[in-house]
Amino acid sequence: MNDTILKKIPWYLIYLRLLLTIAAVLFGCYRILGTAYILLLAVAAATDYYDGVLARKYNVETASLRQWDSIADTVFFLGVSAGMWVAYPKIFSTYSPGIYTIIGLELLRYIIDWAKFGRGASYHAWSAKVFGVSLLIATISIMGFGMPEPFFPIALFLGIVSETEGLLMSLILRKWTYNIKHIGVAIRITKEDL
Repeated sequence: MNDTILKKIPWYLIYLRLLLTIAAVLFGCYRILGTAYILLLAVAAATDYYDGVLARKYNVETASLRQWDSIADTVFFLGVSAGMWVAYPKIFSTYSPGIYTIIGLELLRYIIDWAKFGRGASYHAWSAKVFGVSLLIATISIMGFGMPEPFFPIALFLGIVSETEGLLMSLILRKWTYNIKHIGVAIRITKEDL
């Protein structure tokens, strides 16, 4: 395969995840749940995993690619939330304080990032990865089997922790930086910048 095409695959995977957002909403609206929704989530998770793996393999991991990866993650999460809201309004309303807290923290961080750095952050912290995995498991449990517990409350807690860490990193860092694995790294970078 052409080397130029191989180097574009991470971008294609990000675009695919953005397109899958539409499917996540429509599947919820038309109650295409169970195995079909689990397969949708599996494809989205695979695009999220392999865009980074292939970007590193082909040496095309750039700030722009990482930033769009973060944007695609956020957009897909919002699409899944919308699909869940339509398919399972009672589950959504029961856990709405946690859901809205995560969305609010994410929006606050984007506002701070744009005001401070002129663009959104792309930290890819360990806490975000743990949140992502827990959210995937919880979403499979809900959209695949109609069961929010025990996984969804755990995912929401981990999401609030992750979003809080991301917000603190945005407040701590003096300049835009990507691939910050945890708040300790952000503190160290800030001290080095003094």
